[in-house]
Amino acid sequence: MKNSIYKRLQPIEKLAVVNARLRHGDMTKVAKKTGVSSTTVTSVIEGRKEDMKVLNAAYNITRSRKKNFQVIKQLTKKIVPLGTEG
Repeated sequence: MKNSIYKRLQPIEKLAVVNARLRHGDMTKVAKKTGVSSTTVTSVIEGRKEDMKVLNAAYNITRSRKKNFQVIKQLTKKIVPLGTEG
């Protein structure tokens, strides 16, 4: 069995991960999953309110994704400027 080192993230670190990977519709998913209002989810994601249940749900949804800037970078590589097509 492998020995894995697991570092428990602080809430501020989780918030940074969530904000870097948040996509359209994620706040609604978190609200439905946790049973709280979307206003509460927004407040937690923006850092104005603390709720570990909401933060953990958002973290679990977003943790395996690429960061938003990485997705945008890949998309811009695929776009060919007008007038440069072969």
